[in-house]
Amino acid sequence: MQDGNLVIHGERKEETEEKKEDYYYSERTYGVFARTLPLPTGVDADKVKATFKNGVLEVHLPKAKEAKGRRIEIKAA
Repeated sequence: MQDGNLVIHGERKEETEEKKEDYYYSERTYGVFARTLPLPTGVDADKVKATFKNGVLEVHLPKAKEAKGRRIEIKAA
């Protein structure tokens, strides 16, 4: 969390290697990434939680108490 934004940094590394009788093949790929997402208004930044499982990142952004909706009475004429 930084200045009302959710900042995600990550790094990806992958190595493949194949050995046979007549050749040897090796490949390495890597990369770094970053994403900055503005938080919607009304998010309680102190209660934001994130989990990473099986290659999936889940970010939970709970609403602040003052951001909850309120009921407005509509009078018909």
